[in-house]
Amino acid sequence: MSSTDYRPDIDCLRAFAVMSVIAFHYDVSPFRSGYIGVDVFFVISGFLITRIIHAEMLAGTFSFAAFYRRRARRILPAAFAMLCATLLGASVILLPQETVSAAQQALAVLTFSSNILFWSQQGYFDAAAITKPLLHTWSLGVEEQYYVLFPVLTLAVFALRRSLMLASLVAVCAASFLLCVIQTRIQPAAAFYLLPARAWQLAFGALLAVDAFPPLRNQWLRIAAATLGWIALGVSTNLFSPRTPYPGVAALMPCLGTAAVIWGRPALSRTVLTITRPMIAIGLWSYSLYLWHWPVVSFATAVWGPPISVMDKLALLGACTTLALASFYLVEQPARRAAWPVTARTLAATGAVALSAAAIMIWSSGFPDRFSPQERAMADFIGYDHKNVYENGSCFLNPDQTFDALQPACLAKGPGPNILLWGDSHAAHLIHGFRRALPQATLMRATMAQCTPYDEPGQSAACTEFNGRLPGLARDLAPDIVVLSGNWTRTAMAPVAQASLLATIEAITEAGSRVVVIGPSPQFDRPLPDLLIATSRFGVTSEGHMLTFFAEVDAFLRALVKDVPRTDYVSLLTLLCTGSDCVLQTSDGAPLAWDDGHFTAQGSELAVSRIVAASPTLSTPATPPRKSE
Repeated sequence: MSSTDYRPDIDCLRAFAVMSVIAFHYDVSPFRSGYIGVDVFFVISGFLITRIIHAEMLAGTFSFAAFYRRRARRILPAAFAMLCATLLGASVILLPQETVSAAQQALAVLTFSSNILFWSQQGYFDAAAITKPLLHTWSLGVEEQYYVLFPVLTLAVFALRRSLMLASLVAVCAASFLLCVIQTRIQPAAAFYLLPARAWQLAFGALLAVDAFPPLRNQWLRIAAATLGWIALGVSTNLFSPRTPYPGVAALMPCLGTAAVIWGRPALSRTVLTITRPMIAIGLWSYSLYLWHWPVVSFATAVWGPPISVMDKLALLGACTTLALASFYLVEQPARRAAWPVTARTLAATGAVALSAAAIMIWSSGFPDRFSPQERAMADFIGYDHKNVYENGSCFLNPDQTFDALQPACLAKGPGPNILLWGDSHAAHLIHGFRRALPQATLMRATMAQCTPYDEPGQSAACTEFNGRLPGLARDLAPDIVVLSGNWTRTAMAPVAQASLLATIEAITEAGSRVVVIGPSPQFDRPLPDLLIATSRFGVTSEGHMLTFFAEVDAFLRALVKDVPRTDYVSLLTLLCTGSDCVLQTSDGAPLAWDDGHFTAQGSELAVSRIVAASPTLSTPATPPRKSE
């Protein structure tokens, strides 16, 4: 096979991959797991790059300089153009802290390490993905690191006799896949972002390129292989849920599907080529489409919020496509056709502009003078230090901690009414408010991130063990009141969650305590300080930005515990919202939440003051009567 053989089916795969990713990011049904498009790209890259290197090495024409020159022509011109435009957009649209973050992301792109940067930023309270306009470049970082390392590896591997060469590639693929499966369970961010756990997908493509799988001679077998591959890819786009560990074993399906299409390679008739021409065109534009789709939705969300209506999504697709076509015809294609010295000088100049712009944005702290004093004060909440307010690491445990990490002071009883607050971060954000609203009470705190107070499929073993300690704790500590609060989502409506929650409440009340269940708190379609500043800067309405499905969950929970003895239900949505319009700021001008739903200290005070007033159990100043022994 010639290294330059054109494969229209691969352009169709590229089109499928980029459309899946864009549909997923733009919330277009039914691509709920459209992120698998990145896996498709990795297999394709492994195949194409290895095919070129292997063919040139066999012909004795391989050159590192020529290889990297081709890669630079292919990747850097459009990437640098997008980078400069994104930095300009960030300096106009984003808040100062977000502008500095965008500049740091740009520096990571320029040093081929954006995947490492985004891996290092993963954490329970880290900034939402949508606020990072260069987040999508993590996959470029993986590929660029592969381009640096793989040619060196091939010098040694391709020098071996064929059996050893294949065994070496299989060993790399198997070791990386095993690491991927293990890391997905214990270090999911590393498995997702870093090259070692992604190398198997690139190596899988490499095995196809060196004909590790015997070619299919029969046209019907080739058609069958390609058809099964496309079916697997189609199923993959809607198979996985947000709780599916990924990449891990789940990534096998899209990778095997891609491999089957590449391996099959049926001869395409003129009719098929005509029918697939639009897909082939999208495949040719796929790189530019991928580069521009995320900054477009990121900046649009910063101004107007996430796309919800069909017209919103069509507008985003139109903007993305327009920018991508301009990038393809004005940047990508000319850079490939121009003499290398011309392209190299242009790249150097564009990279220098991006580097200088990023440095200035960081040095200037994101140009804060663009904002009024009130807006700057509101923007300061984006970097809100919640750790002391939530008692992070002591009474509010991180997902990698266990129940035994709770400090003794968190569960110490006192002389007054004893209240035990139990739940996840949406319980921890009430701690400050309870202390202010009930100073005469002793507040015991046992909270853990990502651990709602009921059992559900997919939760961590640490969370299961944490929740399992609650009934025994209620017997041992005998608090007067146990307050259950959490990030209640639709998972609370599942039968297993209902049974778990009711059993937990029954165990607590049987031990003699009363229970107060606090319903879901308002959550918004983006960080609340962003919304409030967009309201003043861009005239965006502040109404209708609450995520409305929480009202359904709230009504369900209210009905579920309505007749449960010795149990109050308090609806935070009723206390803080009228329909989909909620209290956004406290009386002193602070935002209710510092991100999309976690209360500030001021927001906690406001919410808990209303909770106490609404709950007969909490509003009674005397110690509630306990069940007789």
